[in-house]
Amino acid sequence: MTAHRPRVLAAALLALALCCALTAASAQAKTVSVSGIQTVVDEENGIYKMEGDLVGDWRITAFKELATEPLFQGKGREVFDGCLDKGHDGSCGSGDPSGKLRFVFRYWALFADDGSVLGGACWHPIVRGTGAFKHARGMIQMLDTPTATGGAVETHYVGTIRMGKGHKAAARASTARSCG
Repeated sequence: MTAHRPRVLAAALLALALCCALTAASAQAKTVSVSGIQTVVDEENGIYKMEGDLVGDWRITAFKELATEPLFQGKGREVFDGCLDKGHDGSCGSGDPSGKLRFVFRYWALFADDGSVLGGACWHPIVRGTGAFKHARGMIQMLDTPTATGGAVETHYVGTIRMGKGHKAAARASTARSCG
């Protein structure tokens, strides 16, 4: 039995080292919760402005209608060009991580007989990023609610963005057992 102890000890040390390495990788990635409002700049051309935790321009780059009844459904691609407003001053200043985030999305909406939106929701997983968002992953959800001013909607967003390297290892580490 004593002949097996070195192998068992080596395997235990290897498992400990792997677990701690995954924990260190997860420390490099940081999950940030974001929320705010998206406003229309040019609806026909798919151009919007982001306010709140994300500040910058949002643009639909591709859109395909999937269904019109009983719910309108669509999918496409989008890009956000701006920053994570860490200072909450409404601008992209020094120290605010900035770059581009690319998304795919799915959209669902219910329209009234007059064409106005009764409600809408969309789901936007991050597929790629540049600049400070280079290794970002996560998703944003948006909710369209009608306003009192005939046919207009207000769009609120919430989501999480995992910033930095190590997001894949961090996901594995979060499901791993304790290192000690």
